[in-house]
Amino acid sequence: MEATYPGMKVLLANNLMMAYNQAEAAQPVFAFVEDGFTKLPEFEMMLALFSALDTRWVAVMDNMGATPARQSSPLLNVGAGIFELTKADSPRQFAQYFDMMVKAPRRDQARPRGMNGTAAAASTFKKIILIGSSTGGVEALRSVLVGFPAQCPPTMIVQHTGKNFGQGLVSLLDRICAAKVVQAEDGMKLETGHVYVAAGQRRHMGMTQRKPMRTRLKEGPPISGHTPSVDALFSSAVPYGSDVVAAILTGMGQDGAKGLLELRKSGAATFAQDEKSSVVYGMPRVAWETGAAQKQVSLARMAGTLLQAAKA
Repeated sequence: MEATYPGMKVLLANNLMMAYNQAEAAQPVFAFVEDGFTKLPEFEMMLALFSALDTRWVAVMDNMGATPARQSSPLLNVGAGIFELTKADSPRQFAQYFDMMVKAPRRDQARPRGMNGTAAAASTFKKIILIGSSTGGVEALRSVLVGFPAQCPPTMIVQHTGKNFGQGLVSLLDRICAAKVVQAEDGMKLETGHVYVAAGQRRHMGMTQRKPMRTRLKEGPPISGHTPSVDALFSSAVPYGSDVVAAILTGMGQDGAKGLLELRKSGAATFAQDEKSSVVYGMPRVAWETGAAQKQVSLARMAGTLLQAAKA
C-alpha cells in the first residue's frame, strides 16, 4: 500500500465521537467502518459527514454470519452506496476496494457563504420557520437547508441526536448552508439569515413570549420522550401562530405532532414530510393522521414550500 499510495496517512478511532472529530478535521478520502458502529443511532452523523466530504467507506463485518449493515438500519438504504467486507477477506480484496474507491473523482461540494439556494429576497420573508426531525433527519436537514438563501427567515430546528454530536451537526450544516447555522443558546435574538439548532442538549428550546423574539433554553424532564423536544419548540410558538411556518421531517415516534396541531389551530402554516421521501415515516405520519399537518410534502420540495409559506 505504501508503494502504491506514497504519503498516505492512516487514522484509527475506537469510538464514533473520535472518528467523527478525526474525519471532520482530516477530510479522509476513504474509511473502513466496523459494522457494529453502523448499528448505532449516532452513525447517522457519520453518514452525513461522509456524504458532505465525499468520503468513500466500507462496512467491515466480523464474519459471514453477521447481519449485513444494510439490513440493520434504514439509513443505509438511502443512497449510502457502500460495500460490505468481512474480516476473513484477504488483504488483496481490501486493497482492490480501496483502489477502486479512492481513485474515483471527488465532487466539490463546497458552498460559498452568501450563495443563495433560491432567488427569493430577504425582504419578502415575513415569518419564522420551525423544523423538527429525528431518524434520517440529519440528511433531510442538509437537503432542506441547502435550498435556503443566505438571508433566509429566522429558522429554529430541533433534531434528535446523540448528546455528544450537537456541535458536530451544527458545523456540518453550516458547512453546506448559505445562511449562518449556530448552536442554540439561551437569549439569542432571532435574526434573518440565521438557523438555530438544538441537538444533543439537555435543555428544551423554545421562543420567548415577548418581542423581540429570542430563543429560550430551559431544563426539564423529557417531553414526548425527548430532550430537546420538538413538541416543546412548537408549543412555545403558539402565541405567534400566524407568524410561524412549521414542518416535521422524517423520524421515529410522535414528537412534534401535538405541538404542530396546536400551531395549526393558532393560524400557523404546517407541513409534514411525505412517506415516500422519509427514512422513517413515524413522526410525519402521526402529524398527518391527527390533522396537525395541512399538507404532506416531498423532501425535494420542502425548502421551496417552507420559503413560499414564509412570504405570506
